[in-house]
Amino acid sequence: MKKVYKAPRLQGIPARKKKSHRGRYITLASLLLIVSGLTALTLVRWNAWFGNKPEAPYTTPEEITRITMVPGEDFSHQRVFSWRSGEQIASSSLSLRKLSDKGDTLPEKLYPALGSLIESRSGKGCYYHVSLDSLEEGATYLYQLKSGRSTSPIYSFSMPSGLQDSLRFIYMGDVQDPEGRMSKQFFQELSQTYRDSIQFFAFAGDQIEGPTDAYWQTWYNSLSGLSTYIPILAAPGNHEYLKRGFARELDARWIPQFNYPANGPKDYLQRSYYVDFPLVRFIILDTTDIMWLGSINQHKAWLKQVLSESKQPWQVVLFHHAVDCVREGRKNIIMHYVFKDELISYGADLVLQGHDHGYARATTRSKDHDTIAPTFIISSASPKVYRNGFSSVHDRLGSGLQLYQDITVTQNQIHYKSYRFPEEPTPRDSVPNRSQYLYDELVLYKGKDGIIRVEDKARSLPELFLFNSFGTDSKAHKKAAQYAKEIQERAAARKSSTGR
Repeated sequence: MKKVYKAPRLQGIPARKKKSHRGRYITLASLLLIVSGLTALTLVRWNAWFGNKPEAPYTTPEEITRITMVPGEDFSHQRVFSWRSGEQIASSSLSLRKLSDKGDTLPEKLYPALGSLIESRSGKGCYYHVSLDSLEEGATYLYQLKSGRSTSPIYSFSMPSGLQDSLRFIYMGDVQDPEGRMSKQFFQELSQTYRDSIQFFAFAGDQIEGPTDAYWQTWYNSLSGLSTYIPILAAPGNHEYLKRGFARELDARWIPQFNYPANGPKDYLQRSYYVDFPLVRFIILDTTDIMWLGSINQHKAWLKQVLSESKQPWQVVLFHHAVDCVREGRKNIIMHYVFKDELISYGADLVLQGHDHGYARATTRSKDHDTIAPTFIISSASPKVYRNGFSSVHDRLGSGLQLYQDITVTQNQIHYKSYRFPEEPTPRDSVPNRSQYLYDELVLYKGKDGIIRVEDKARSLPELFLFNSFGTDSKAHKKAAQYAKEIQERAAARKSSTGR
């Protein structure tokens, strides 16, 4: 019988085994489950991620509307007025008259307007603007707009004085009020309370529900003429953008409607910009479009430059997407890992944010555990509210609230107060008692060592967690119970740390 020779097995090399068919089936099934899950998630979230709210067809009337006053780069002496009228470019102008100390009007000056025809998805309109320089501090002016055969009423505005000593403004997070009823009440409240005592309004994006003519009209209706006499500083939010697949496109009306200073990164002019006050350099970032490497690098270099070159005592930065989100489960990787360190390193003092439809305040800690600048704020005035998370990075939290912030800047301190809006409008003849609506308060002040420290003046004020949009099924009940538990744990921790 012939012997069969078997080759010796090499030491250290295991015998080859046949791959299990069962293992292949498990791997294939797992992949199918993952793909199916991602497909289902994409279908559910398609409109949120990639869809745009439809824009109804519209025509633009010849009447002069949507009058907006914004500052130039030099807040003390420059203003820009923008308006909309008709669908064909017409000869347009702004007439300006200064009031004398005796209340008489001085001779009229006529300024020609620049116009552009702006087309959106469902209509078009002509937008005009006039830039005014060399306005006098403390002076009051009358102005009137003309476009073709249309003439506006006569409006007035005053240039502030004493800005080298004090500056006061209102900051609001998302307004985003689709129907406009709540925001109209809020703006009437603010106009009644602050008309003669603030220098401007600052908005952290998402003023509107979506980039349509109807939503812009709702926004201007809610302002009730406020933008004709108080300057508006606004950052674009994601709801001012159209979704183009994975890309985003700023609504074509944004730039001609506001006409902010063209001093930002070269590819983001009049979207990211800064305004100089004697006491503050106020920097605005368009964070919605900071998505790709080019936009990240442009904004990073520009932010470093404008913060480093500022000669003012204070630097305030305003943008939409937060560096440390307060909405549960949300994280903006670019803002957190790229821009947070830049803001800290190059001298931002107060950072004002939106997007999360909740309230949060976070302060920076030094190596010696001092509470120092910058302070990061997230706020919202929208009827839409989100459930907040409970990250330890935030010193103060709130949910289900509509808030505005009253901020006063002097040479040596920033005094910050956050207020809830009253549920019922204050009667016109009454002075609102704002103290009962105070929600947060802090002071940033400069110590003798030059370090900017933060004093928390709201330790005795309770935190409010009013979010309750969990639904009615058993899963929703579990979420609500978990939320209530986390609120109780936070309250106990705060009581332990403050002794109250």
